[in-house]
Order: sequence, then C-alpha cells, then structure tokens
Amino acid sequence: MLEKQWNLSFEQTNSSDSTIKKSNKKIPVTGSGMSARQRRLNNKRKNQNQELLSRNSDFKLLRSDISQDLLLNRMKGYVKGVVSDEVLPHTEVVRLSRIIRAGLSLEDHKSSLKERLGCEPSDKQLADSLRISCSDLQSKLIQCSLAREKLAMSNVRLVMSIAQKNDNMGAEMADLVQAGLIGLLRGIEKFDSSKGFKISTYVYWWIRQGVSRALVENSRTLRLPNHLHERLGLIRNAKIRLEEKGVTPSIDRIAESLNMSQRKIRNATEAISKVFSLDREAFPSLNGLPGETHHSYIADNHLENNPWHGVDEWALKEEVNKLIDSALQEREREIIRLYHGLDKECLTWEDISKRMGLSRERVRQVGLVALEKLKHAARKRKLEAMLVKH
Repeated sequence: MLEKQWNLSFEQTNSSDSTIKKSNKKIPVTGSGMSARQRRLNNKRKNQNQELLSRNSDFKLLRSDISQDLLLNRMKGYVKGVVSDEVLPHTEVVRLSRIIRAGLSLEDHKSSLKERLGCEPSDKQLADSLRISCSDLQSKLIQCSLAREKLAMSNVRLVMSIAQKNDNMGAEMADLVQAGLIGLLRGIEKFDSSKGFKISTYVYWWIRQGVSRALVENSRTLRLPNHLHERLGLIRNAKIRLEEKGVTPSIDRIAESLNMSQRKIRNATEAISKVFSLDREAFPSLNGLPGETHHSYIADNHLENNPWHGVDEWALKEEVNKLIDSALQEREREIIRLYHGLDKECLTWEDISKRMGLSRERVRQVGLVALEKLKHAARKRKLEAMLVKH
C-alpha cells in the first residue's frame, strides 16, 4: 500500500511539473485580474476620496469668502499659526462638545465647592468630592481644554470672514478678530449637540455679537451707547437707499423712511460730530513755532494737578507736627495722631481705648483736652486760621 501511494504521489508530481512547463507559454486571459477582496478595498478608497472632495469643496466655499490679503497677513494678527485647514465632521464635533460639557460640569462643581468651603479647593478636595482619582480629574480637564482648542481652531476662518465684513468701519482688524474669537469660545461652551444643529450655524451669532460689540467700543474716540450705534447704522442704510433712488437724504426724509422722529435722527447725527484734541493749537502760528493749545484756555479745578498744592500740604504737616510736639504730652500726642489720622491710620475712640488699655470715655476726654491745648498754642503762634481751615 505504501509503495502504491508513493508511486501515485510521484506520478502526480511529474504530471504537475509537466503542466507548469506547458503553462509557461503565453496564453491570453479574458478575466479582470483582480480578486474580490481587492475590489472591495478599491471601492472603500473611492468612497473615502469622495468624502474628502466634498469636505474640500466646503472648505473652498468658506475660503472664497475671505480675502487673500487677510490670509496672507494673518501671521501679523491674533490668529498667528492657528488657522486650521481641517473641517471637522459632525460626529467629531458631537464627541468634542460632549467632552467640553463634561469639563464645564467639573468647573461648576468646583465653584459650588468653593462656596461651601469658603476658599479655593485643591485638586485633592475636588477629586474626593467627585469620588475619582486626581489623575482622572487632571485628564478630564486636559481633555476639555484640548477639545475646546480643537473646535476653536477649526472655526477660526469663520471668525475671520465675519470680521472682514465689518472692516473699514472705524475699528482695527485685530480688535474685531479678538472679539470674534472671544465670542467663538463662548459659543463653543454654550453649544448643545443634541439640538441637531451644526456648530458653525450656532457659533455664527456669538461671533457676530462679539464683533458688533467691538465695533461699538473701539470704532470711535468717545464711546457711544449700543442703541445709538444701531440707530446710526439704520440712518446710514437709509441714506444709501435714498441716494440710490436719486433723493437727497435730508433729516425729514430719513425720519419718514425709518418711521422715526426727527429729534432722534438729529440727536444721533450730532453725536458723531468731530472730536478735537485739547493738545491741538488753538491759533496756529505763521512762523511754525508751537503756540498755545486748547488746554491752556480751560481752567483746571483739580488740586492734585497744581504743583504748589503739594508744597503747601507738606508745609502744613510740618507746622502741625511741631505744634503737637511742643504743646502736648506723649499720651495726648498719640491719641490725637490716631484719632485724626496724622500717621496714615485713623481710628475711633473705641479702637484707641483697646489699644491703649483705657476706657473709651477716658480716651475721649484726653483727646478733647489735647485739642483745646492745640488751639490755645495755635493762637499764640497765630496759626488758628490754618487749624480751622484744615
């Protein structure tokens, strides 16, 4: 049996060798030449490429809203090195927003624990109150900050596009971008992924609010109220519409188009009158030499700006100290100085009595007697006018 099996195997090897030699000849093959597994891998790569193309198209649409000058000059502003070319998918945004909300809940718990303890809680106390380890607490806080940073980086271009729309309106571009980033961070913290909205749709209004507030605060030398700034925007748009129709934009026509009283229109337009510096020359000289400024025609009522006021105050202190040292005893000097605050410490009769170990009434009597002694000594030296004045 073994010999027959050996012979059969030998015959099979010989036949396989012969078939290999025959197969070395070039025979045309009509199959696809690709396995089923390879076809599945190719289809998967094709789908991934299509998703990347769709994301890049969205990114190009957002990029087209931003001017090239702003993109080229971004290295000089607040977004230096943080503009991300990546558009996060919605699933990743949901995951990051959940991490941020978990971190915010930790911060809320920390603030409530601070109110209970009356001081800033340590990491150990916070971890014990949450019944987790310190390492887990630190990891959660780090994950929250990283998630917030990643979401902010992916939406910086949206901030730049909104800030660009409000450029050339009186505020610096850097201030607008900074306020937009603050609004972006606030919107990221408030974002709720369970509502089903995209984060760019929700954050847009927070960014716009921050940019509009920056315009109100930084667009003018003298800050105008928010409602007045909005009214000026309405007046500006009404003027443009009237000019497009070929109508002269007078106050009565603007008030009629906005359904607003002429008094409000006049008050708003007067609020944006030109601002002049007090350091500007009132009458420019013909020879080019500096002349008097507007500041020299306005009286300064602040005593601290008068250099002689400090000299007079110093001289008065010297005279009072000499008078106290010459007319009073040691205990009387101490009571007068503490009660009237001559040594930068003003105390009541009760506090002075506790410090000196006397009763409140006794301290009050000594102080009144010492004050009468000072008045008598001042009359002799003709200083009573100075004592009454001060």
